[in-house]
Amino acid sequence: MAFQQIQTGIITEKLKETKEFYQTWLGLEIKFETEWFILLCLPNRPEIELAIMAPNQVQVRKPYFQKPYQNAGVWLIFETKEIEQEYQKMKEKKAPIDLTLTEEEWGDVHFTLVDPNGIGIDIVQERNMNS
Repeated sequence: MAFQQIQTGIITEKLKETKEFYQTWLGLEIKFETEWFILLCLPNRPEIELAIMAPNQVQVRKPYFQKPYQNAGVWLIFETKEIEQEYQKMKEKKAPIDLTLTEEEWGDVHFTLVDPNGIGIDIVQERNMNS
């Protein structure tokens, strides 16, 4: 296969709250927006996108693209080279941190947030997987 990228989308009734969460706490920017669809991206890597869509949009044709997220089974991982700085910034801004900065026995250093849809957001220190 010759895929170039994997993108993620969330179907939710909470379109506005979800957009504001990812803008406020994770710094994503609006790339495209309509009444029922929002495309966010990383400001430093605009090719990395997160789509948010309102449910029951008949124009998307297939029922599996119309049902809202069912509150289980998905998480998003955001990697950073400076986990301690990101944690301190979010803590100072009073971000809704769900797990404080933690070093796991398997080596991950991370903290978590939960978005308005109940999706866990894992903020993780980038690791060199070759070492």
